[in-house]
Amino acid sequence: MGDDSVNRKSNRQLKIIGLVLILTVLLISIVLFQSASPMRKAKKQGIKISREIANIETVDDFYWFTREKTYFTVVGKDASDTEKIVFIPQDGTEAVVMNADKGIESSEAVQKVLDLKETKKIKKVSLGLYDNKPVWEVVADSIDQGIKYYLIDFNQGEIVNTIS
Repeated sequence: MGDDSVNRKSNRQLKIIGLVLILTVLLISIVLFQSASPMRKAKKQGIKISREIANIETVDDFYWFTREKTYFTVVGKDASDTEKIVFIPQDGTEAVVMNADKGIESSEAVQKVLDLKETKKIKKVSLGLYDNKPVWEVVADSIDQGIKYYLIDFNQGEIVNTIS
């Protein structure tokens, strides 16, 4: 009888531990899902707006850009396969639409930063408006252990601002 009682107690403890583990995983999943929600909502809304105002049919990239103002930037192609960029201000002011072939690609902006030989690793690249001009923002770990933000003019390909 003693062994049977021990087995039931062990089974009950295993069930409780299993239930606690399942609840923990579920709770972590909910927290992670909720934390990504603002980005998903912004992307969904940005794509909807870009389809309405620029006839974007296929979306290639989405960027969340924050400097003076916050912009949601959608890069995609319309029905005639013209690649367009739509800069959508978070504050609801008028969006800006332009053809993507008017400027440099993200890889060229990254190369401008790498050519400076000041960085260890590129962390993020995004596209937005700064002083009402399109810019690539390249965020990098610098050699001196800090983070640097480089703004590269989309049209000219020149670095217009650096923030350490």
